[in-house]
Amino acid sequence: MNSNSPSNSPTNTKEPVNSASSEHDPDAIYRELVGNLQSYMREEKLDIIQKAYQFAAFHHRDQKRRSGEPYITHPLAVANILTTLRIDLASIVAAILHDTVEDTDATLEDVEREFGADVSNLVDGLTKISKIKFRSSQERLAENFRKMVLAMAQDLRVILVKLADRLHNMRTLDNLPQVKRQRIAEETLEIYAPLANRLGLYGLKSEMEDLCMRELKYDIYREISNKVAIKKAEREAYIADVRNILANELAKYGFTNLVVYGRPKHFYSIYKKMVDRGLEFEDIHDLFAFRIIVDNVKDCYEALGVVHAMWKPMPGRFKDYIAMPKANLYQSLHTTVIRPNGEPAEIQIRTHEMNQTCELGVAAHWVYKERNAPPQGANADLKKFSWLRQIMEWQKEIKDPDEFLEAVKVDLFEEEIFVFTPKGDVIQLPSGATALDFAFNVHTKIGITTVGAKVNGRMVPIKKTLKNGDIVEILTSPQQKPGKDWLSFVTTSKARNKIRSYLRSEQRERSRALGREMLAQELEVLGLEFDKLKSGDVELLCKYGKESTLEDVLVAIGYGKVNPRELLTRAYPNKLPKLPAEKLESQKSSTVDKPKSAGGDKKPAANGGILVHGIENVLINFARCCHPLPGESIVGFITRGRGVTVHRGSCPRALDLDPQRRVDVQWASEAESNHGQHAAFLRVTAKDRQGVLAEVTSAISSCGANIQRAQIRVTADLSGILEFEMTLQSLTQLQAIIRKVEAIPFVQKVERMSTHRINRN
Repeated sequence: MNSNSPSNSPTNTKEPVNSASSEHDPDAIYRELVGNLQSYMREEKLDIIQKAYQFAAFHHRDQKRRSGEPYITHPLAVANILTTLRIDLASIVAAILHDTVEDTDATLEDVEREFGADVSNLVDGLTKISKIKFRSSQERLAENFRKMVLAMAQDLRVILVKLADRLHNMRTLDNLPQVKRQRIAEETLEIYAPLANRLGLYGLKSEMEDLCMRELKYDIYREISNKVAIKKAEREAYIADVRNILANELAKYGFTNLVVYGRPKHFYSIYKKMVDRGLEFEDIHDLFAFRIIVDNVKDCYEALGVVHAMWKPMPGRFKDYIAMPKANLYQSLHTTVIRPNGEPAEIQIRTHEMNQTCELGVAAHWVYKERNAPPQGANADLKKFSWLRQIMEWQKEIKDPDEFLEAVKVDLFEEEIFVFTPKGDVIQLPSGATALDFAFNVHTKIGITTVGAKVNGRMVPIKKTLKNGDIVEILTSPQQKPGKDWLSFVTTSKARNKIRSYLRSEQRERSRALGREMLAQELEVLGLEFDKLKSGDVELLCKYGKESTLEDVLVAIGYGKVNPRELLTRAYPNKLPKLPAEKLESQKSSTVDKPKSAGGDKKPAANGGILVHGIENVLINFARCCHPLPGESIVGFITRGRGVTVHRGSCPRALDLDPQRRVDVQWASEAESNHGQHAAFLRVTAKDRQGVLAEVTSAISSCGANIQRAQIRVTADLSGILEFEMTLQSLTQLQAIIRKVEAIPFVQKVERMSTHRINRN
């Protein structure tokens, strides 16, 4: 033990905690942890858990959580969550120690000396995830996620501990400020819950989603939970009835070692059905899911036949994840049937082994098997989880953090479809993928040269959306080149990244050629020839062009970032003929590549409420594709002849622009510049009820926004779509409007539109 450890450390009490123990008492949580571990871990291994508890308790001894409870309760609770996954000893120890290196005087060397290299590597991975600091919330989220993916690729157990850590943070949000609670909940719903789903950790995913809903949409959460509670007895009776019918019927056909059970769906799942289908709670009938667990694959299909013989299957609601498993190794048969009373019932059928994978997700890879050897780590994981291998390839190719985050989010959220090549090979794609996505999935060269496709033997456009079971043949031509419009209909990250890369290389080549021509013309004035430049001349041009190579200088000139006349003025101050003052002034005003003013790191003056780093006196334009608001992450791009265009950091169109044209921009403070009024666009979906429009417009006006235009229409399902163009001052103001409108009865959904589609006539 570390020499700094106290002599009166917690004892190794191996009795399970009783239900009356306080959740704020470290010893009680520790006893619960030991009791949980005893169900699947050898007794002698528990001494290491005690040692880890002693180590962490000592180093966190003076630390408290915001609630006032001892900090050690948090890592113990994280370890307890991991026991539900029956994960290995090293992961449990790492969970107990995961904050010691970052938040206390303990070092990684201390951890390795006391607990070994396996635990030390896990703690190191967890520390690296949370250690890095960023300039903005968007950048922090994007880079943090990249760090998680890298750590995950090294050892998947790192991300399992991180997910358990995030789940406990979600359980204990109450003592944080509201703004921080909402930020954590939004981040969890956007990244961590989909990641848990992708890893097959459905229990963690569902609880995270419910906790996020309680934080972000409390009124709706409370309404659903109250309605579910009212029908508790009826719900339990229904589940018991269906279970008994299924078990008895299957027993007649000789099924043994059979398990049948049912559960109500989670609140967030119910809410998503209400929103997606435009239904009230009372209109949703498939609130339950039933599971049949049998011995082998043959029994799965036979049980499916029995179920379909009993109750009529709903068309289009059958999925075979046994023949074609999900990317996270999930396998099961899914079907939805109609019972004689007219109510639908969702039924899943799988083997006991498949069920273990379903319950534990990737953690099934580490189910404790009384062995000392650790898991194989990155190589085994990358072979087993193809989607993780794909993510690792992206992180090498994509340098922009926002673009990387967008690419991974696409694959985290989407459900899979399975299509076939003409030779019968199975290709797995996200739902909504097109024939062009298929082409890029087969090979980048095929994607770039695609001119058409055949689906099931019929010619279709390359933007054709594919369905499960389609047989796809791609037609190519060496003369074909990708167009920017391709980005508007491809859905996979791989296709988008390859198209962007091609377009950028083409744009760079055009800019290089233009820059060479412009520089050559200016060099002629000095009596120099571009093709006969000496190494000293090249060094001067690179130095004053602020680029590492002459090619980069030419590209910068072609983009408009560098004015060739000013470049030569600085490189050859004694050679360039003097121009008339008015012409020189005109040239100065046309360039966007101005040297920084004297004063070192002094911020440039705000232009339109925007600070542009390294460039002064430049025209600012706000992108009409996303209309950024003060307070949100922004990026700037040089636009030839139009200065700098400012986009939202999350704007998809900004991700399509060449990163070499990107410049650092930020909002000026109110003291430096008055941001004034900015355009924002809102879409509200509500039940078509009298007075809703008046309440929505009143809520918007009460927050200080000015409504410029409004458009109202009613859909076939009697939902009202209200679209507003407003002027307001900041993102905070828009967020206040959204919260206020969401609280209005009969309002189903409120979303910010990237740009307006409101008829101005």
